[in-house]
Amino acid sequence: MNIIKLLGIEYKEDIISNFIVGLINESKAFRTSFFKNIVKIENIDNFKIKAHTRITTSFGIPDIIISLESDNASKLVIIENKLKAEEGLNQTLRYSNEKCIKELAEDKRIFNNSNKSIELRFLFLTLIPEQTPTGSAFENITYKNILEKINIEIEDIILNGVYKDFLKVINEFYSGLEINENGKLLEYLSRDEDSERVFIKFKNIMKDIKNIEEINMSDIGKISGSGRMSFYTKVYKANWIGKDIANLNNDKYSVTENSYDIHIEPSFDVFNNKISLPLHYETRPYIPSKRLKDKTSKAEYQSYINKRNLIKGLVHKKIYSMKDENIKTYNGSNQIAYVKINIDKNTTVSDFKILIKKYIVIIADIVDSCLVEYIKYNEK
Repeated sequence: MNIIKLLGIEYKEDIISNFIVGLINESKAFRTSFFKNIVKIENIDNFKIKAHTRITTSFGIPDIIISLESDNASKLVIIENKLKAEEGLNQTLRYSNEKCIKELAEDKRIFNNSNKSIELRFLFLTLIPEQTPTGSAFENITYKNILEKINIEIEDIILNGVYKDFLKVINEFYSGLEINENGKLLEYLSRDEDSERVFIKFKNIMKDIKNIEEINMSDIGKISGSGRMSFYTKVYKANWIGKDIANLNNDKYSVTENSYDIHIEPSFDVFNNKISLPLHYETRPYIPSKRLKDKTSKAEYQSYINKRNLIKGLVHKKIYSMKDENIKTYNGSNQIAYVKINIDKNTTVSDFKILIKKYIVIIADIVDSCLVEYIKYNEK
């Protein structure tokens, strides 16, 4: 019998945060190993250590706060714990803000001494490898790190039993995530599979796509809903990003013809077997079309739209000439074309990668040639 499973708390973030805090506070063996292998702080014997949950700040409530105090040094560790939830809006960015740190440093529940200099450490603890937090100060650490590096005996027999049950749950989660190139894509991405495991498998499948020359790819995100799971990313080349940024000053946007961002925004609806590669031409950063029109001077807006329409027209002309039924033109406020990619139960991982790479390269060639053609057009 597994106590963690019996209670149904495998992925309850608040409860697991409480559990980690309890292990830090109550077990020297766990505390020592956790700081050495996860937090990367050694020689903690001279510090008074206290872990907390639910310390409220005006910037939100970090999941775990750990203070280390000695006569002449103080350290603060902030951990955002994510199991099966996405990061809240700019959570880690807010928690690493200087003002948030100041509030925590002045909280007498956390620090008792008056050391003015506090060494900081930020950890983003997740199930998902390579999950990028919004706050760049945070380092992504996975539960797999805990499984592999803190497989120890806890002093208290009851706490040790619960910890072993917890490690079994984590081990089950990470088992069977390997991908075979000849395996069937939809079997790996089954709707009956745990959604986070599907996400990790898909990230593993997509790693090779990043190896296309001159092609950049952002981190893969996901949107989940009833009967639906979609993954998305952004694929682009350096020359597809305009040199100007659309800035908002006094409730008006300053926009030029070079405030553009061209990219492929792949959408992978794995449960409904739909994969598309929309090509977007939008402002840098993205501004909804109505807001852009309402809050930009007529001259600047028209300059941006004129270039967009010319590029879009050139792209459409190229697509018509190719006569590839999978590549379609589009006249959206940000989308100008898309590729429809069909998959079925016989599509292998290798087949899928070949198709995605093929059409990313085709679209990249179209965009590059149209940008060159636009420059030549302007030189006339």
